[in-house]
Amino acid sequence: MAGVPSGYECVLSNRIDIALGFDANYAPHAAGVISTIVALAPDANFRFLILYDVLDARLQQRIQSCAPRAEWVWLQVRESDVPPFADRQYFNRSTLFRLGLEALAPADCSRVLFLDSDIALLRDVRDLWKADLQGYPLGAVSDAYLDPSAFQERWGLEPGGAYFNAGVLLIDLDAVRAGHIFSRAIAFIAEHDQKLPYHDQDALNWAFWKNWVPLESIWNVQRHMAMPEIVREIPESRRLNGRLPALVHYLGAEKPWHKKTWHPWAWAYWRGMARTPFLREVSQKNGVTGLMRFRMWLRWLRRGPAQTAKLL
Repeated sequence: MAGVPSGYECVLSNRIDIALGFDANYAPHAAGVISTIVALAPDANFRFLILYDVLDARLQQRIQSCAPRAEWVWLQVRESDVPPFADRQYFNRSTLFRLGLEALAPADCSRVLFLDSDIALLRDVRDLWKADLQGYPLGAVSDAYLDPSAFQERWGLEPGGAYFNAGVLLIDLDAVRAGHIFSRAIAFIAEHDQKLPYHDQDALNWAFWKNWVPLESIWNVQRHMAMPEIVREIPESRRLNGRLPALVHYLGAEKPWHKKTWHPWAWAYWRGMARTPFLREVSQKNGVTGLMRFRMWLRWLRRGPAQTAKLL
């Protein structure tokens, strides 16, 4: 499209490309994300790009039922598309699937929003989709705890960069393809695999070092941001400061579907799951009853918003 900056064709065409990458274990959680995206923007024109390795046709149909009006593209990630992977704590091979977007996404996909499957939306995703990338190939939220200077020194990078969390990525795919940036990240993993504590997130930060734009912190909110004993240690730029989250990211072991784990925004996960055909099986598998889910919501109504405004 003549005269249109790279990455904006999809914006102008009114189609929103959302990508997720997951395996069969995370398929129900991804369905909850998708159902919430659609519920918060029922009139939007979504195309979901699903990166997967093995998902049978029945499971794919159940996921698609969460957004029957959307367009769906299923992109199978083969062994040759990503580096070899040995499972480790909190990571499995599906974390690499996002790196397949450069080669596997449709040619007409210029801008894409990649989302992890362990998130919950609380606001219309179009507000994030329209963010100005200011000419950079990537938009992401800075990580609150990983020291960018230590990362810079470890890999001999130019000083002055920042380190982002890879769970929410707004990608100018035209620019990524032109610079082969995901391919560089893949090569970096292949060379340094066991030296990367955060695996593909480290590789992406190396590949995009000083070549990405920060998004508002409300688009990647984590559990510790609601804990008063911790929040004072977070850089000012990463605090909510009275704002409510737009997207919650359930990092680490504190997943909202685990019965004995406390998370202030667990109710948001279950609200999304209730719109899917997976609610009963996920609830039964994890021993989370309807009464428990109601109490999560009630506790948030009584304490959550006021506590957030007061402490953060």
